[in-house]
Amino acid sequence: MKATLFRQHGGPEVLEYTDFPTPEPKAGELLVHLRAAALNRMDVLVRNGWTGLKLELPHINGADGAGVIAGLGEGVTEFDVGDHAAINANLGCGKCEFCQNGRDNLCRDWHLLGETIRGTYAEYVCVPARQLYKLPPEFNFHAAAAAALVYQTAWHSMVKRGGV
Repeated sequence: MKATLFRQHGGPEVLEYTDFPTPEPKAGELLVHLRAAALNRMDVLVRNGWTGLKLELPHINGADGAGVIAGLGEGVTEFDVGDHAAINANLGCGKCEFCQNGRDNLCRDWHLLGETIRGTYAEYVCVPARQLYKLPPEFNFHAAAAAALVYQTAWHSMVKRGGV
């Protein structure tokens, strides 16, 4: 697959558009053929790097994305190949008490796609099935990719924190 990645931290000049192995979905995961990815401020911060940031290099940025399900890992039953989906980039473990109660942002093993886990600036990405939202076939991939993470941030701030 093609991907935009970096091998060292720095400015835009460290980005490289190149071939990279296509990931294989593990049990409970889906392979998403990305049709849209959005730039998020976090992508720039990760590319620039910060003290203590641990990620596998080369790294693929991108938290936001939407696409078509291209492969199913073992045990996935809620999606079919060909379904359209948007990605929830907040990756909790799915097993702890916080994840089980819908508070995955408090998971002790929490990650953000594209931050410490390779992300959506690629043709394909694997994510847990619980991290996808089904989209109607006519829904615009670009709108879905641009809205997912910023919508979650705004919703959490207004509903959970603000009590609206």
